[in-house]
Amino acid sequence: MIAFVGAGKVATALGNYFRTKGIDVAGYYSRNFGNARQAAEITNTRPFANLQELINSSRMIWITTSDDAIEEVAIQIAALNIPPSENKMFLHTSGVHSTGILLPIKEKGFSTGSAHPLLSFSGEPTTVEKLNHTWFTIENDELTEFFKKTNNPVIKIDGKQKALYHTACSILANYMVTLMDISFSIFEKTGIEKDKIRNAAIPLLESVIQNTKYKAGKDALTGPLKRGDENTIRMHLQSLEKDMPGLVEIYKTLGRETMKMLDDYRLSEILK
Repeated sequence: MIAFVGAGKVATALGNYFRTKGIDVAGYYSRNFGNARQAAEITNTRPFANLQELINSSRMIWITTSDDAIEEVAIQIAALNIPPSENKMFLHTSGVHSTGILLPIKEKGFSTGSAHPLLSFSGEPTTVEKLNHTWFTIENDELTEFFKKTNNPVIKIDGKQKALYHTACSILANYMVTLMDISFSIFEKTGIEKDKIRNAAIPLLESVIQNTKYKAGKDALTGPLKRGDENTIRMHLQSLEKDMPGLVEIYKTLGRETMKMLDDYRLSEILK
């Protein structure tokens, strides 16, 4: 039996997902009981108004709060009267924090761990289906057995590397959206209608993802930098300087990083 401390998008999706794998889910506890009740309704489980009661209900407790709240929750749990003989495990889903943040619980004699799902949780119903193909990053072998039950692949990482690891996750999952927004704003500046921009751009993005799925690094890259089209790059920069000067440095920075990937510095002068 598992239970969740925290009742947001991640906890709700994981609860639904684990239930599809035949894993019993007791329910949810949250500082905001309304959130716990909503998550419980969605997953057909139980909302808990008392943290001790939730922990008593389960052997594996997932801490799915915000990153900044994990340490406080760990201290609260450590202060409860839970006999170590109950053989419980406590884990969090943070990408940036190591298992070390649960030290107050570990010092009470309980197993601790972390399991970070490499997935963007938007709250969409399709998230549960996507979890079938999601990798989880873990620190200890004990969780390997759990994910064998769900048939999810795992990556094992040294907890000291979690901050750097999560930096990579954030660049991939967050800043890609930022780059999309920048691109869309440039499209809009050309006079293309807003409702057409997204519809036209998504197939292009999907083709890029497909390229990276089957090819690595520079082999997946297309475009003027790979071809060495100096005049095209100059025209890009001139158009930005004229119409959107605030984006010139972003364009140049991305260009320089692309040159590093290609190990081709023919156009370094115009991108410096």
